Amino acid sequence: MPKSIRNNLHCGYFLALLVTFSAAGCGRGATSSPPPPPPPQSYPTPTVLRTLYRVVVNGTDRMTSFGPNERAVYPLEAQLYYVLDSQQATGQVELNRMINAGGLDHADATGELNGYVMDEILGYGWSDGSLPGLTQIAEGFNSVTSDHAMLIAGENLPGYVSQPLSVYGYSRYGNAGEGVLTLSAGGVEVQSNAVAGGVVWRWTWSGMQFVNNDDYGREIQAAFYYPPSSGSYNPNEAGDFYSRSNPAVAHGSPLLRFENQGNTQYTRAIPLNWDPTAFGGDADHPTIWSQIVLGKDLTLDFNQMGSVAKYTTHLVLPADTIGGIAAPAIYLRSNFNRFWTYDAESKTLTEVTNEVPNGCPSGQEYFFHPSFGGTIISDASTNFAMGAYAVNASHGGFTSYFSMGKYLCSGDGGGESAGDTVVMNAVRGGGDGISPNVQFAKGESTFNVYLVTDSLQNVTAQMNRLYVTAVK
Repeated sequence: MPKSIRNNLHCGYFLALLVTFSAAGCGRGATSSPPPPPPPQSYPTPTVLRTLYRVVVNGTDRMTSFGPNERAVYPLEAQLYYVLDSQQATGQVELNRMINAGGLDHADATGELNGYVMDEILGYGWSDGSLPGLTQIAEGFNSVTSDHAMLIAGENLPGYVSQPLSVYGYSRYGNAGEGVLTLSAGGVEVQSNAVAGGVVWRWTWSGMQFVNNDDYGREIQAAFYYPPSSGSYNPNEAGDFYSRSNPAVAHGSPLLRFENQGNTQYTRAIPLNWDPTAFGGDADHPTIWSQIVLGKDLTLDFNQMGSVAKYTTHLVLPADTIGGIAAPAIYLRSNFNRFWTYDAESKTLTEVTNEVPNGCPSGQEYFFHPSFGGTIISDASTNFAMGAYAVNASHGGFTSYFSMGKYLCSGDGGGESAGDTVVMNAVRGGGDGISPNVQFAKGESTFNVYLVTDSLQNVTAQMNRLYVTAVK
């Protein structure tokens, strides 16, 4: 997929929030300009963070670093923490890199360190862990080599004894691209990825893995547009668009919750903004919405219905906000190449494959507005299909509409990490040229969608059962 498209989260839906469907674009291919952004003082903005890395100097000195220069020169060992890029207010602590007199060891400290002098300011952490998601930063010392090294929370680096520093940050995952939590029930197995905000990374039924996870704008996840009048304001559950290279320099959203209880998987994340450059960030500076939470409760074998899963999106906002949300956006592998709508009231299944446009580079998608029902994407045989069912808000449910799109821009096949992908979104708010954006209340809101994986015939049968049992 061309960079101008792949670097835009859920590009068809979110650009549709900004322009009408007939003029919608994807990335730099947009055919019309979005409305001007709101006055800066009208809305909060995300906070610019600084990514701390651990590099190795001269083969023995583990040194904390930030920015592109040192991580390009020295071997990059791990991504450690997010801290503040600049001092914002009281309650924050200057975190410094120190160096000993012989220049052979670098250490980290918030004050003076005997035998060491100031080398440079690494960034600004928090003085306590009261802000959700923060972790106390740890420093390790190897008494044999006399080397200091900043440690990831819970890291066991051989030879190093960990001691806490009096400063907090958002802990990261070293050079790991995945840290999965697996849940299985009803013939379905899901794996969510801690490194990427806890979003659904894989979804497997009857031996078939459905999800495309090429970048942090895909997977199965929620993304909010806040406010709708500027494409820059985009809290994203998984992370930002710096996510396709070395995992040690990717930006995933910090976690708040990541656990299974029975048949339900619970995840919560503090979302990064999809495009950090819109607020002064870059490849070493993600931007975070520290007062927003996105996440899910995912219950497999819902009501003992086997292939039916209840997907409840959780959104926490600091104030009443006009906007829109994909809850969830569902990105599938491109071997799923047939598109369907299902109206549960009339029990009407309609193939719309020829009506779903290729979104490269236009970003155009197909919209469906059932009162009760949803969309389905299947493989060519229809033996493998995933459907999303919901009730329209006018009938007490969640959705304003569904959208479906195909982004076959790379021609690299149907692998889970391929550039080619297809998508369906359950959407509350505007973006289809018909539905208005809506007000989301301050505090926590929840939205229910039901995901079904089976053959096409059985997906429609399960959707009909959901309609008959009047779930919302």
